[in-house]
Amino acid sequence: MLRYTFDESLITITEAANTNDVTFQISVHTEEMRRRLKQVRSYFEDNKDYTDVLFYTQADGTYEVIVRNDSIHPFLIHAFRFQCLKSLQWE
Repeated sequence: MLRYTFDESLITITEAANTNDVTFQISVHTEEMRRRLKQVRSYFEDNKDYTDVLFYTQADGTYEVIVRNDSIHPFLIHAFRFQCLKSLQWE
């Protein structure tokens, strides 16, 4: 299992596990972080698996990201790669 940390002054992330996926509620607090999250989104929209990670932008500017269980690690790794997360740690 991967644990992650993030800078709460830049982004807020909550998650809810479902049967086949995990839903992340993401609120960005800076335009720089919004740009980084868009890079993560672009990465998953450009791959050949269209249902691995689904991004939805809410009316209030937050994001709902639904991640299939088999894609959680790639999602977190790419969020770390684009500096949306401060750290990743195996437990």
